[in-house]
Amino acid sequence: MLERIQQWKNLPEQSFRVIAFGSSNTEVSWSGKHNWVEWLNLNLKTHIGRHVSVINQGISGDTTKNLLERIDRDVFSFHPSVVIVTIGGNDTFQGFSRQQYGDNLRQICTLIRSNNALPVLQTYYCPMYSLGAADFQDTFESFMEVNRLLSKELDLPLIDQYRLFEPFYRKQPEEYAKLMHDWVHVNHIGNVIMGMQASRSFGLPDLIIPEDIKQETLALADQMKACHDQ
Repeated sequence: MLERIQQWKNLPEQSFRVIAFGSSNTEVSWSGKHNWVEWLNLNLKTHIGRHVSVINQGISGDTTKNLLERIDRDVFSFHPSVVIVTIGGNDTFQGFSRQQYGDNLRQICTLIRSNNALPVLQTYYCPMYSLGAADFQDTFESFMEVNRLLSKELDLPLIDQYRLFEPFYRKQPEEYAKLMHDWVHVNHIGNVIMGMQASRSFGLPDLIIPEDIKQETLALADQMKACHDQ
């Protein structure tokens, strides 16, 4: 992926599009704060060029089945170079089996690749399991592992947000709650940290974080890193 990003930088006369394809974790909201997609968009435009755009195609409530149903309209019509796929929470809620989820996700990635774009798999952050259904965690973690296995099987880039977020939740749940809007969605601070992680996967410099949230964001990011590194 880093080689592709360098090619974009060297071709400012061409336009390049990245599609963020997912559910409510991707969809823009009326919160008035950037989510991870917009942070990535800003960072790409700042450091690669304004000829690169990230298009948000997240729809709340979507499953892998829904993504397959709308992939022509919401992805291929834009002729993207890269598609970041972040999906699985609603598949868990709706009782999809691991086989169903994996088959659908593999089909999504295969279709993206056959349309001359690079699929990038992204795991979720970690939900606050103690506030959710008792049987949610095992299935959800299994689905995130499917992303890791598919990335190896299909030789695809993986942005593993879950592997970064989960140790922080497990070791410091009260501090972790400062990143969350509710038990299954991150807030604006959590989105900044997701944007930081996604940007690093694209080989980009650190985000330019506004002063009013900079201290809190960096402190929580440091705590997260410390938990991850232990």
